[in-house]
Amino acid sequence: MYIIKPFEKEKIPFVYELMSEPSNLSSLHTATITFEEWQKSFTEPKDTDEENFIVYKNDIPCAWLKLNGLQNKDVAWISMLVVTDKYKHQGVGKFAVEFAFEYLHSKGFNQIGVQTTEDNNAAKNLYMKSGFSIVELKEFRTEDGINTNSYVMMKTLEPKKYSLVIPDETHKEAYIQMMDKWESVEDNIQPELLRRYSKSLGANVSYLKWLEWCEDDRTTGSMLSTGVPCTLYFFVDDASEILGAIEINQKNTHRGNLHAGIVPWHRGKGLGTKMLESALEICRNMGMTSVDIVPYKSNKSAIKTILKNGGILKDEFFENGKWSQRYTVSL
Repeated sequence: MYIIKPFEKEKIPFVYELMSEPSNLSSLHTATITFEEWQKSFTEPKDTDEENFIVYKNDIPCAWLKLNGLQNKDVAWISMLVVTDKYKHQGVGKFAVEFAFEYLHSKGFNQIGVQTTEDNNAAKNLYMKSGFSIVELKEFRTEDGINTNSYVMMKTLEPKKYSLVIPDETHKEAYIQMMDKWESVEDNIQPELLRRYSKSLGANVSYLKWLEWCEDDRTTGSMLSTGVPCTLYFFVDDASEILGAIEINQKNTHRGNLHAGIVPWHRGKGLGTKMLESALEICRNMGMTSVDIVPYKSNKSAIKTILKNGGILKDEFFENGKWSQRYTVSL
């Protein structure tokens, strides 16, 4: 399973090694750059027109993605997508391109472009299969002094539709696939109501049994530590893939009204913000005038999502060895 994270300076050695691989030097027609030059490049003041990301498989870095043109709000560009030799032809590039689509669409872009030389067949095929069209073929002189042709390729970003749905029998296959994948990389799956493990049985329960748990949670809350009924919603796209989930407590609890999580392989795309927006609309329709959300203080991405949706810091407290912050969102 692949996940993608914003670039951190600790990954400069990885980029240096990646960009020193002979196959990448050849396909990109680039000159060797020293480690010191890479350090300087990534430690200079951040260019607000670009964002860098690293793709991981099982915590091992395997690709570098750079997007730029982020200030013009017209066309953004994949300016660099490089996969290490060990992970080529394993779907890493496809994963990174799909991430770029969703990330840039969440930023308001309707078009994405890329440029590659005509002899880079792997890159050209990847982008063509991903829906790009060649819009220009022009002469180009590479860094290693070769005169060649360069393809300029563009793609229109089609908006996806997202919704919150109560789990039912039609979601069985999607739920099992999602949980099998998620459990293989993380133990602390959130929200907790998503979990299918039974301590008394020492094993995962069947999907139908898990649906019974969800029904009890909605109606009585008898299995919950708070005793407060709450409803779990899947966050799905128009292809019925489960991207995450959120639970809504009918009454405010010590840990707030809402608890949510996005699957690891779809994080960083702005989906948490969209999911919370939808959940707040449900809360309004339920007649609620405000909701409390209580993330751990260290969960910067969750706090960023809450603030985007109008959250106001109310207080913070220390519990079970961790600091938490309580935010209120007025409806």
